[in-house]
Amino acid sequence: MRWLRTVQDVMATSTRHLRRPVWIRRAWTTGAVALSAFCTMAAFVLSQDSGTVPVWNYTLGFVVNLVAAAALVWRHEHPWPVLAVTVAGPLVLSTDATAALIALYALVKVERNRPRLAAAVGAVYLACAISLTYDAHRTRDNSVLSMEQKPEPGEPKPMWEIAWWIPWLAAALLVAIVVALAMVKRTRTQLAAAEHSRDRATEQTRALHEEMIRTEERTRIARDMHDTLAAGLSRISLFAGALQVGGADNPEKIANTASMIRSTAHDALDELKHIVGVLRGSAGAPPSSGHQGIDAVADLVHSARAAGLHTTVFTDLRPGEVGTVSGHVTYRVVQEALTNAQKYASDQTVHITITGAEENGLRIEVRNALSTRPPAVPTGSRAGLTGLTEQAHQIGGTVHAGVDGADFVVSCWLPWFA
Repeated sequence: MRWLRTVQDVMATSTRHLRRPVWIRRAWTTGAVALSAFCTMAAFVLSQDSGTVPVWNYTLGFVVNLVAAAALVWRHEHPWPVLAVTVAGPLVLSTDATAALIALYALVKVERNRPRLAAAVGAVYLACAISLTYDAHRTRDNSVLSMEQKPEPGEPKPMWEIAWWIPWLAAALLVAIVVALAMVKRTRTQLAAAEHSRDRATEQTRALHEEMIRTEERTRIARDMHDTLAAGLSRISLFAGALQVGGADNPEKIANTASMIRSTAHDALDELKHIVGVLRGSAGAPPSSGHQGIDAVADLVHSARAAGLHTTVFTDLRPGEVGTVSGHVTYRVVQEALTNAQKYASDQTVHITITGAEENGLRIEVRNALSTRPPAVPTGSRAGLTGLTEQAHQIGGTVHAGVDGADFVVSCWLPWFA
């Protein structure tokens, strides 16, 4: 039920936001009190001039109804007590039921319990009917139902009977009109609250969607930075290690290794500049080494061999153009596998197999024997394979990496046209 409480809270908050300004509410309250007091005063004068009921009756009704008119100030905060006060006079005394109708209007707008609402409508209807019955028994020039013209001085007051059902019918019409207006107002308020709640929910959904997009973009950028920089930095570390260990007695080897370090660092720096440009929104064309599809796998193998890693490649692809994304993920799989092999099995041979056809998709397998040597470089964040798995899943492919007997195997399947 937590979601229901949340909806109710949102609706309550929306209703509070949709309330009229204070000065408008006060103006309506002042008008309601003034109207009720005026009708009470009119009923008192008409009863007094008619003389058809005892003085104490209409006087007491006048006092009670003035109290009821004042109580209308609190009709929204305490609708039931105010309704009880407003029906007390018209139910038994010769007075007006306008205050009861106003209190009923305020109650119908907020009451949801149907039996209680029916009881309130019935009480107000009875109060209105009794009040109009008193009115029907006044002289015709003092009756609201007939509004007969005042007789000339010296002429007798007109007296004629009104059918007994007319006050009850008039009371039913008055109560029906008040209830209908209150229901329309309540429906409009609910619709406005629902619309406001929908707008708030839409805004929250939009903000959440934008945050998800930002999160996905940060994840993608982090993955690209890892993919593009980790391999280059690992090769630099391996070149530097090889130079430190075995390059002192061979000046030509020192020069070649330094050249490869410089080239690798330059490529990595170009990639970093491009990524930073994307983050700033000012990225131009990608670097010249930015073509990263199946055709670029040969460059990866050449760089790995230059770093001292024994590598074999077997490629069997049917004629046809591989999808851009599939070719890019293939490149990333080989790149990550070679980087890991350089770190953890630089003394072993890495076997790369890439096969595929349009009807079967692409299959990439990179296999190397496990090494007993310690890692050539410090252990990384281990986020590369996780990122590859995410990339492959986004286009419907799969990536698996793990130990298979005495070998470590990275296998991947990708659709051909992604």
